[in-house]
Amino acid sequence: MVRKEKGKPVGRNHINGIEGFWSYAKNWLYPYRSVPQKFFHLYLAEVCYRFNHRDEDLRPLLRKLLTATPTLEIKPILVRFG
Repeated sequence: MVRKEKGKPVGRNHINGIEGFWSYAKNWLYPYRSVPQKFFHLYLAEVCYRFNHRDEDLRPLLRKLLTATPTLEIKPILVRFG
């Protein structure tokens, strides 16, 4: 339940959070104007992740992922054939 004192919402769950998310999502998705409908859920999932972790420093997570992935798995992706 959300209480209002002097016109300001108190608590975490209120409409401003939802409006803030959709504003963030629209701005982030704007460059991708022609997202195929069958992939839209993937774009939206990335927006959700970015929104939920927007105040965090993601460098430690990236460093952890890079050290956990063996180089042999990355090399075939980087090699061009033909």
